[in-house]
Amino acid sequence: MSKGKKILKIIGIIILIIILLIGAYVIKAIHDSKLREEDQKLMVKSDEELIGEHLYIKREGADDVDVNLYRYESDEPVPLVINLHGGAFVAGDADTLDTQSDRISKAWGCTVVTVNYKLMKDGITKQYAVDEVKDTVKYMIANAEEYGIDSDNIFILGYSAGGYHAMAAALQLHKEGMTIEGQILCYPFISDILEQYNGLTDEQKKTIPPALFILAVDEPIGKGSLEYKSALDDNGVPTELITYDGALHGFIEENNPEYEKLHFHDSRSPEQEKMARQAEDDIFVWLGKINND
Repeated sequence: MSKGKKILKIIGIIILIIILLIGAYVIKAIHDSKLREEDQKLMVKSDEELIGEHLYIKREGADDVDVNLYRYESDEPVPLVINLHGGAFVAGDADTLDTQSDRISKAWGCTVVTVNYKLMKDGITKQYAVDEVKDTVKYMIANAEEYGIDSDNIFILGYSAGGYHAMAAALQLHKEGMTIEGQILCYPFISDILEQYNGLTDEQKKTIPPALFILAVDEPIGKGSLEYKSALDDNGVPTELITYDGALHGFIEENNPEYEKLHFHDSRSPEQEKMARQAEDDIFVWLGKINND
C-alpha cells in the first residue's frame, strides 16, 4: 500500500471515529433530555402528598401565582421567608422545597412561602417570574394579619436562578418603595442584576436590603454574584459572604428528600447534605443578626 493510501485510510478511520463520537453524544443528549422531562414531572406533588398548604394568589390582568404555604403558629406575628427554587430558569418546581420549607419553618420560627414561578418556556420571560415573586410579597404584606406574619420582617431566599429572582424582586420592590428586611442569595445567577442596581438612585443604592451570599468554593455561577456584593459594599449596604469548601452548585436543594427519585442530582451525597444543613444553620444565625440590628 502506497504512503498516500495509508494516509487516506488513517484519515478515514479518524473521520469514522469522529462520526461515532458525535452520534454517541447526540444519542446521550436525547436520552438525557427525556430523563429531564421525566424529572420535571416527578418534581410535582399532589396536594395530598404536599406537606405545605397549596394556594393560588389572584392577580388582576395576569395568571394566579401558584404558591405553597408553611405556617408557623404563634401568638405573635412571625417573620416570613419567601423560598425560591433553582433550575436554570427552565426547570425546577416549588414542590422540591416542600420538606425543607417545613423544616426551616419550624427551626427558624417563621412562616415560609415557596413560589412556583413560571419557567422560561412558551414566551415566558425572567421578568414575568420576578413579577410573580413581587406580587407574592405584596399579597403577604396586604394579608399579614390573616397569615400571622410580621410585614416588617420579610426575607427572600433563592438558589441559583431562584437567587436571581430574589435579587431582582428585592431591587424592584425597593424601587417601588417596599423594602424587605433581607435577601439570602445561594450561589445566585447574576445576569443583569448589576445593571438593575446601577439604575437605582444613589439613596436607593445605599438603602437596599442587607444580603447574605452563600457560595460553593470555585463554583463559577455563584462567583459571578461577587460583583453585586462588591457594589453593595461600595454603597455601605451590609453584606456577608459564607463559602463552603467542597460544596457543589445546587447542594442545598438537591439534598432534600424530593431529589432521591430524580435522575439528575449531581450534588447529592452525605457530605453535601451535611454542608446543606450547615448552610441552613448559618442562614438562621444571619437572620438573628439582622433582626437584632
